[in-house]
Amino acid sequence: MSRIERLHSQGIQSYPARTGRTHTVRQAREPGAAGNATVIAGRLIRLDPRVGSGALEDWTGTVDLVLDDPALSGMLSRIRAGDLVECAGTCGDDAYTVTGLRLLAPCLRGAPEKEAAGGAPESEAASSAPDREVAGAVRLRADILAGTRAYFESRGFIAVDTPTFMAVPDLTPALSSFRTEYVDGEGGTRPLYLQTSPEHYMKRLLAAGCERIYQICRFYRNGERFDTHHPEFTGLEWYEAYADYETVMATTEDYVTSLAGTLNHGGELTYQGTAIDLRTPWPRYRMRDCFLDRSGIDLDVCDDLEAFSSAARARDYEVREDDDWDDLFHRVFLTAVEPALPADRPVFLTEYPARLPSLARRVPGKPRYVERFELYMGGLELANAFTELNDPVEQRARFEADLEVKRSKEGPDRYDGGVDEALLAALEYGMPPSGGIAFGLDRLAMLFADADTIDPVIMFRDF
Repeated sequence: MSRIERLHSQGIQSYPARTGRTHTVRQAREPGAAGNATVIAGRLIRLDPRVGSGALEDWTGTVDLVLDDPALSGMLSRIRAGDLVECAGTCGDDAYTVTGLRLLAPCLRGAPEKEAAGGAPESEAASSAPDREVAGAVRLRADILAGTRAYFESRGFIAVDTPTFMAVPDLTPALSSFRTEYVDGEGGTRPLYLQTSPEHYMKRLLAAGCERIYQICRFYRNGERFDTHHPEFTGLEWYEAYADYETVMATTEDYVTSLAGTLNHGGELTYQGTAIDLRTPWPRYRMRDCFLDRSGIDLDVCDDLEAFSSAARARDYEVREDDDWDDLFHRVFLTAVEPALPADRPVFLTEYPARLPSLARRVPGKPRYVERFELYMGGLELANAFTELNDPVEQRARFEADLEVKRSKEGPDRYDGGVDEALLAALEYGMPPSGGIAFGLDRLAMLFADADTIDPVIMFRDF
């Protein structure tokens, strides 16, 4: 006989439709409620019928239970740790004295998150660690999202909501877009792609006259699953017309320090044992200087793959036969430059090589480089920003160059279609000089949670 069948045979309703809860645990423990009759509800995280004690947890907290009333003995023999229950009684200084007990939903298995991690259901003690982990992540993310919205709304930015589907994939050679198909009523199909970023749509809004915009949304990048990245992640983008990437840097400093204050971290954040000093201004390092200092390679003399490969081999870096310029750059960067960035300060890396795909303007007087920065904190790359390219002729040329790379690929990353003509039309209409940024909120949550991987701060980690 199953547990549900046994409960029914004993006249106990296993899934009642209503609960009479009058107080949360936190409310029941407030001084004004002490000694008053209340009804609380939540999960039994500990139960010892032999001594008449237990503990109940809800969204707001945990309270010890006194279960020594003889009238409870029948129900105590039928409930288990892990069950969801309703308790009537009064709350004193140290515990909640239960006078009435009702089952709301039996626990028939261990917490899914716990079992997935190799745990097992427990009988006398139901560990609430998985529940607390999920609840903690939910609260932290809610606080980050609320703080982010409040920050940008208070500074005159408006929230926008653009489509997730794109008619053209991201042409950046290093990125892989998720592809799906729309089927119309006649059975015809057309390919659609999940956005890797809302950037194209938001730039069209800049051209349409929306001067200060932000968006919190999902980003999708196929093939990217590692400790600090998930194929579906939450990001923030904001754009400001009549601005540049220096403006975006200043806003980034202000946003992060303001959010840290909102989350009670003040001017210092500790991540993985290292105290990160958030006082502004944050250090700014040019990419060429960092590359030369840490790898010994001068990007000024690496205009083509042959020159770059020769310089890399001379310094014992791996060079592969199928490398392109981007591959070699990122291998040396990840080997020599990124690990050497200071962990105790947020750092802006600026002036990236123009050879790397981006939608950024070139640095005046330095055609090898573009006005782009990435933000690093605690060894994590958090953001990527540009002074946005608004020249439609140069943008088309960059799109066409990236398209040639996509057409040369094999497998799902091959793309034989066209470029984003809608964005180019917006640039031809006229997009003002602007600054913009993509900011990873999941990685920011990692910092505030002091988590060494992204998994604890995202929901429903099915893969």
